[in-house]
Amino acid sequence: MDIHSLHVEHTVLLAVYTLLTVVNARMHKGIQGIHWFSIYNALLFVGALLVALRGHIPNSISIVGGNLFVVAGYIALFICLARFFGAKLTELRIQGVLAAVGVVTMVQYGLIHPDTDKRLLAYSVVLCLQQAHVALFVARKERRDTHAAASMVFMLGGLGLMNLWRIAAVATQAVPQDYLKVRGGLVWMVLINTALQCGAIVSYVWMTASLLRGNLAVQALTDPLTGLLNRRAMDRAAEKVLGAVTLDAPASAIAVDLNDFKQINDSHGHACGDVTLIAVARCLELGLRHSDFIGRMGGDEFIALLPRTPVEVAREMARALDHALRSVVIPFGGKEVRISASFGCAEASSAASTWGDLIGACDKALYEAKSDRRRIGTTAAVVPEPAL
Repeated sequence: MDIHSLHVEHTVLLAVYTLLTVVNARMHKGIQGIHWFSIYNALLFVGALLVALRGHIPNSISIVGGNLFVVAGYIALFICLARFFGAKLTELRIQGVLAAVGVVTMVQYGLIHPDTDKRLLAYSVVLCLQQAHVALFVARKERRDTHAAASMVFMLGGLGLMNLWRIAAVATQAVPQDYLKVRGGLVWMVLINTALQCGAIVSYVWMTASLLRGNLAVQALTDPLTGLLNRRAMDRAAEKVLGAVTLDAPASAIAVDLNDFKQINDSHGHACGDVTLIAVARCLELGLRHSDFIGRMGGDEFIALLPRTPVEVAREMARALDHALRSVVIPFGGKEVRISASFGCAEASSAASTWGDLIGACDKALYEAKSDRRRIGTTAAVVPEPAL
């Protein structure tokens, strides 16, 4: 097949790719930068279309316009991926410099002093550097599902290698001044580029699907108001933590119950109650260690799970949390809302202890603290019920 027919086929496929990315963008509007991926494919499509129309439109438009639309496409791809990963666009200047080099060389060797060899070399170098830069950028980013990002790096790396192949081909064989008459490796390159660009689209859709799946997993395990772990997530954490408990490495828990929270809702409204719960959640998070787990059990009840922590340490941590909560001031409706809480601490020193045992012991200590008008109650240890 001649290279002109391949470029026509490449153009048709890019049109289909563009349509698919537009549909994907409309389906997942909440993903940052997703519309830039459609722009990337549209620019590549226009560039390929101009090249495919060589001989039917002025060469200046086909040569310079076609190549520069592709260069612009990789700028759009970088913006897309930077926004997808939530990164700043500080590295965009690298793409800008490469694009400027592309403009100068395309005008120089496509219009002023037409030279197919030099134009192909310059174009290939610019594209190779653009693709390598985007691939390295993605490789440095971390996501929950790294396979999708790795596939994007692979596709961009493959496109970069294609441009290295074109550089070698141009440097070692004579290229006719009429690009549409080239033969050999440059023809195969168009076919492989088409496949790799299709792979890049699949990789991006895979990345968006992984992100959505991760977001759904987070939503399933977090409290929607406070962002803390929910009951399900705390159950999972407790299963691992309590399974590793020994006499020398006990685990403890702290139950937290806000005092007079109903009065806050009644006096200031449920909006104020929500703001209060969020403030409490942030305060508790800041007062715990990175290895600890904190969750909202419902209403104004919270619980913290402390791996490898004896109850004496848990009690000291509860005192610190009590002091921190009493210093919190919540401005709402021109007034200041203050909060306090009661705490119940308990320890599990046997792997046979269950999460239910530990919660029950914390609740018992919490109830006793409230009954005795103390702020912090403690149950020394959780003793599992003997098997019948």
